[in-house]
Parts: sequence; structure tokens; C-alpha cells
Amino acid sequence: MSKTDKNQQLLNWLNNEKRKDEVQLNKSKQDLIKELKGFKKEYLFPKPEKITLWKKLKILILGK
Repeated sequence: MSKTDKNQQLLNWLNNEKRKDEVQLNKSKQDLIKELKGFKKEYLFPKPEKITLWKKLKILILGK
């Protein structure tokens, strides 16, 4: 009987560890999602700046 009790204890411990890992993984996922939602679209994908005629002339004369 003690061997089956020992096996049952190990099985219970394993199941508890699996649940803990799942909870930790889900928390990490939620934290990542919150962090990604915090970024602004313009920060991730900047719009190309429209160059005016004066800026083009300045670049031609002075260089970049």
C-alpha cells in the first residue's frame, strides 16, 4: 500500500506543478498582451514624412 500511496502523492504533485505552470504561462501571456496594447500604432509603424519642396532644396544644397 505504501508504494501506491507514494505513487499517488507523486501524481498529485505532478498535477499541481502542471496547474502552477499553466497559471504562470497564462499570466505571462496576459502581461505580454497588455504591454503590446500599450504601444501606439504610430510608434510601431511610423508614417513616412512628406518632404516639402523647401526640405528637398535644403537636402540638395546642404546634404543630408
